Amino acid sequence: MRAVPLVMAFVVFLALAVAVAAICLLAPGYYAYLLGTLATTALVGIGLNVLLGLAGEVSLGQAGFLALGAYGLAILTTKAGLSFWLALPLAVLLVAAISALLSIPALRLTGPYLAMVTIAFGFIIESVSIEWRDLTGGASGLSGIAAPFGTGGTALLACGFCAAALFAFHRLANSRLGLSIQANAAAPLAGRSIGINPVPVRTVAFVLAAVAAGLAGGLQAALTGFIAPSSFPFSQSILFLLVVVVGGAGRTMGPLIGAAIVALLPELLSGLAEYRLLVFGAALLIVLWLAPGGAAGALAPLLTRGRSMAATTANVDLALAHITRPHNALAVEGVRVAFGGVVAVAGVDLKAVCGSVTSVIGPNGAGKTTLLNLISGFQAADSGAIKVGERVLTGKPAHDIARNGLVRTFQTAQPFGTLTVLDNVRLGLLRGAWRGEARAELARALLTLVGYSGSDDRLAGTLSHVDRRLLEIARALATRPDVLLLDEPAAGLDAADTAKLGGLLRRLARAGLAIVLVEHDMTLVMSVSDEILVLDAGKRIAAGPPAVVRADPAVKAAYLGGRANRPPLAQRAAGAAVIEVSELSAGYGPLAVLDRISLKVGRGETVAVLGPNGAGKSTLMKSLSGLIRPVAGHIAFNGAEELAQLPAHRVARAGLVLVPEGRQVFPRLTVLENLRLGAVRRGDFDPAEIETMLARFPRLRPRLHTAAGLLSGGEQQMLAVARGLLARPDILLLDEPSLGLAPAVAAELFEQFTRLRDEGTTLLIVDQMADHVLAIADRGYVLGHGEVVMQGSASELRNRMLDEAYLGAHQAVVN
Repeated sequence: MRAVPLVMAFVVFLALAVAVAAICLLAPGYYAYLLGTLATTALVGIGLNVLLGLAGEVSLGQAGFLALGAYGLAILTTKAGLSFWLALPLAVLLVAAISALLSIPALRLTGPYLAMVTIAFGFIIESVSIEWRDLTGGASGLSGIAAPFGTGGTALLACGFCAAALFAFHRLANSRLGLSIQANAAAPLAGRSIGINPVPVRTVAFVLAAVAAGLAGGLQAALTGFIAPSSFPFSQSILFLLVVVVGGAGRTMGPLIGAAIVALLPELLSGLAEYRLLVFGAALLIVLWLAPGGAAGALAPLLTRGRSMAATTANVDLALAHITRPHNALAVEGVRVAFGGVVAVAGVDLKAVCGSVTSVIGPNGAGKTTLLNLISGFQAADSGAIKVGERVLTGKPAHDIARNGLVRTFQTAQPFGTLTVLDNVRLGLLRGAWRGEARAELARALLTLVGYSGSDDRLAGTLSHVDRRLLEIARALATRPDVLLLDEPAAGLDAADTAKLGGLLRRLARAGLAIVLVEHDMTLVMSVSDEILVLDAGKRIAAGPPAVVRADPAVKAAYLGGRANRPPLAQRAAGAAVIEVSELSAGYGPLAVLDRISLKVGRGETVAVLGPNGAGKSTLMKSLSGLIRPVAGHIAFNGAEELAQLPAHRVARAGLVLVPEGRQVFPRLTVLENLRLGAVRRGDFDPAEIETMLARFPRLRPRLHTAAGLLSGGEQQMLAVARGLLARPDILLLDEPSLGLAPAVAAELFEQFTRLRDEGTTLLIVDQMADHVLAIADRGYVLGHGEVVMQGSASELRNRMLDEAYLGAHQAVVN
């Protein structure tokens, strides 16, 4: 069946080749010149398609490289007397050398900054071409440039180079290098995590784009026989960018279609005289509106319609044979890193032996992900040593560490979204000896091993959250690691998928891998772990088998905040409901976090929302305050108003005010200005209320005219609470107010929360210091996996059931 489309493609190509040759050799010279111009324009676009379509970088200096190629050929033929056939490759080599030098400073930047550097380069080339009169002819330019053939023959040569460039682009996009370029553009951190060095792949893309422009410049100079600085205006760089965007960035035929639209459409509209450019611009806008992915992108679904998307199945034994081998253990000794004056990881030791699962747990801000970043090379350690077997990896960049057998996944799954599922896994195999169909079969086997059952032809960016997680693990396994670091792989998974993940981890451990697991799902951790390391505030506070760690008082104190110094306050009768949530579901894109949450807060109540990390507490607060829009459910406010579909600013104006996790003060504004902003929803603000807040939080008084960004963490939290109170909310939401604060400062804050409770302020509090929150709360809800797993009075929730919710039940592992 595959032979039929190949034959059709060959017939179409042959027909086009004959038509092009006929126009170039038999039609009047104007049409040959027009076709040659189309070919050189497409040639520049093909090169820029490598940079923009594959590497995701924007250059606005392609006219400069076009000019370099044109002047190189012109000078070598008119001044040095070289033939066209010798001058053209020399000119292209010159462009390649200059672009490689330019890439050294240029590729330290990205996005608009890279575009600005290339703009400056284009202006430099234009200035040199005008001022270096002896060599370039100045503003008068150079004429009499030698061509290999007449107009028709030269145009046909340009078309031949264009066809060759299209074929080369197609091969590049599906090659090892091309896939690496696309991976680096789609998810640079993930690319580094499987051993892709971003510097060379970006440099190659930049140089290839310049070389194509230089080649087009030489051909254009031969086609016209004359060049001048006015032949290469800055607007031409914009035109080349349009060629790629209008045609379809990343599509093989995109630049050719774009060149046909951009180069030929003005000629077809020539009869409109002074209205030509107006109609041309309107036509481009219509194309971009109707086909934001470019013309080739719009045509692609039509060409692939009816293609089957078969489920992935393969021999799991092939995958197990790939990863099963003698492995090396991980040894981390005394790693430390500080950010400013805050020590994030303080001299932590970790050993992960082959064939075992070593978990790293701890409350929010404990330093777990920072430790993983240090181990995997994404963050440089201030001190300490990292070894895999006898190989010392301390100080090496992330891609080198990955090549030495230590590979990781991420908190938020990072597939290469523009690549297929199969190509994602193939990228992990590129350093091995597997090639062609054998490599594809192994990739499918790895996908089957991790439990992925969808189509391997599907774009990774369209996968569900669960499948993204599985794909990321399969891609990591493809590198054949000694050590596999997993950062919260169960986040967003339901109980069934989490159980399958646990079985997979044990199976990988039996294959000999050393697995380091950072995870908030304590049931999973207690089920699969051989050893557990517990961190709190960057320090190691406990280590050992699951049963030992779960019973450790220091671990309970870290998760539950220790015991409050006073018994819980008596529960009060609730007033009318201020907020009533029913069947609320929410998440982030494909990641479902909340699953049909229902809760109620009465007027004057203090209600706690508790649960382990990743349970959905902060997502609930963001959903209630309008920062994320729920996908289902209702939020009734004051018995009537529906908040579920309102934007955040309207929710705040209605009277539901959030003090967000991380404080979120306005760092460049003073304390006074931050406080005044808290009252923007009100029309009756009295400046005397500032004094009330300063009396409530006396630490802020001497800092009243200080920029908020210069305050300590505790002072910023007090400012955030004061700002929220100045809004006079019907209900105040407090999201992790004690996070990262010293115990004395946290105790001071909770004294104020107790005072607010006594004053009748309605409070909904999320905080990791569970025991302290329950000491002042009337009632509480405990979340787990995005669901309410228990609720009741504060005294009811302070018993051992809360320990189980945070630290999980010790379950037997089913191997």
